[in-house]
This record gives sequence, C-alpha cells and structure tokens, in this order.
Amino acid sequence: MTLPSNDPMPPARSNIVYRPVGGVADYREIFDEGCGLTVTAFTWASAREVPMPLVPAAYILATHCLAYFGETGELKRRMSEQVRDKSWVREAYIVKGSDSSSKLWSDPMTPEFFQYRFDELAKQADLVDIVKGRDPSMPDLSAPRRATLEMLLHQSLPLLFDAGCRVFHAPFGSMRRIAPEIEVIGPEDAGSMKIGVTAAAPPGSELEIAYYDLWARGYPVDGGFTVLPGSEVFSTNNPSGRDWVDKRRTELREAGALVVMPGLVDRERLCAAVEFETQKAAAKFVTGSRDGGRWILPRYSQPILSAT
Repeated sequence: MTLPSNDPMPPARSNIVYRPVGGVADYREIFDEGCGLTVTAFTWASAREVPMPLVPAAYILATHCLAYFGETGELKRRMSEQVRDKSWVREAYIVKGSDSSSKLWSDPMTPEFFQYRFDELAKQADLVDIVKGRDPSMPDLSAPRRATLEMLLHQSLPLLFDAGCRVFHAPFGSMRRIAPEIEVIGPEDAGSMKIGVTAAAPPGSELEIAYYDLWARGYPVDGGFTVLPGSEVFSTNNPSGRDWVDKRRTELREAGALVVMPGLVDRERLCAAVEFETQKAAAKFVTGSRDGGRWILPRYSQPILSAT
C-alpha cells in the first residue's frame, strides 16, 4: 500500500547513499543535495558503535511489523537511552537537518512536527503496528512554518524508503501478522478479573503483546482474554493510564499472583493465569498505558534452544 499523491507526474530525483564504513547493511547516510535533510540508517545491534551527533532529530525504531516514532533535542543522549530500553528494535532511521536547514532543526518544534506527522502517515499506510506510550501532539506552528515543514517531511519519505524503511511505503501489501480483533471496545472500566484460571492456551491461539520490550503472552477465551503466568507487567501506570489498573494490580499483589522481578525496578511478573473481560483491558493492565498496545501473533513462535 502506498500513500496517495495528487501529483500524477512527480519530478525525477536522485538520492545519494554513502557508506562510510563499507559493507551493505551497515551504517549508511542517505541524502538529496537538493533538500536540507539527511537520513541515517543502521541495525539496532550496531547502535552502540554508530556515531551520534549532539543534534535535534526525529527517529524511527522498527521491526518488520512494528514502529516507534520519537523526537529529541539531543540525539546522542536519547539513542543511548533507547538502546537500553528497547531490545525489540531491529533497525533505526534518524532524520536530521543538513547545513542548509540547521536553523529549522534548532527549533524543538521541528522534530516534534516530524514525530506527529510520522505517526499520522503510518496510520494511513497501515503497514505496521505503532508502538507508543502516548499520542504525539502537533506543535503550535505558524501556517508558513507548518507549510515549510510539511514540504521537508515529504522530502524525507524517498530518503527513508531508499534507506530501507518500509513503514510508510512498500511494494507489497501489509507486512503485519495481526491477531484478529475479537472484542467490542466498551466502557473504560475493566470489568471483572479472575485469578488462577486455566493456563493452557489451545494450539495456535497464543498471542503476545506488541509494546516496547515487554514480554507478555495470553489467549482469547469465551467472553474474555487470559494473560498467562510468566508474563511481565509494567509496575507503574502511565499518566494517561486508567485508575482501575492500579486497583487490579494491588489485588493481584495481595493474592500473591503478582511479584517483583529481582534486579528490575520497572516491572513485575504474573505467577498465575488471570482472565479479563476484554482483550483491550488485558493489554492496558500489563502495559499501564491508555492505548495498551496490541496482542499479535508471536513473532518468534518457539524459543531457540541449544545444548552441548
């Protein structure tokens, strides 16, 4: 699926791909001498070795079916934080200004605009699931500045595609393996919760949560959704989260079904199977987020085991 265009004959263009360390899939820079942008691309496994300037930027962290959009006023610091926090990422794309647009990018509203519009364009393209803690917001821009940034944004899309990013455009259909929607989203209240239910998912029904590096598994049941024991639960509730999440977590702690994970300050582990009234409520419970992430088919259906 591609995004629609009102221009039946877009102008020809030429992008330059520069590989300062050689190789094929290693660190590379993509730019068009006619616009004020540079896109850098690299595998997440090499992120600690990639040179990161202290500049404002927008960025995309992705797998083949997930994408996270961010913005920062200090790229080097933020990428260092993300490397520690987001082990699920497979590739990264950094969008930053070149010398001709450095003044634009010194304004913090420029990367904020890119983050907001990346989120919108990804929803329109519907090629990946979007991972986020909270919805980005459109900065308060003047009409002329917004028009300038919109033009710059669309100049970044061919650069991103040539860098390997398939979040906004792809030559084939949706890349996602999406679990079927089995619920009707009702009131914000979570409804009832059952502790210690059956923890055996029928073959082929097990799902995982697509939310940062959180590990949680579950499966749909008649009239609800069961989160399996061993699943991780973020120990804090996002400001945008729901009050009932804290209440349910307290109940589980008191029942001994939710315990601290040694060495980790941000998450706890379920020791029993817990059934919720809806799939969405189960997602909100484990993530502590208003959006809650999505339950999807496992990206790695079986663990890789080795013995010597």
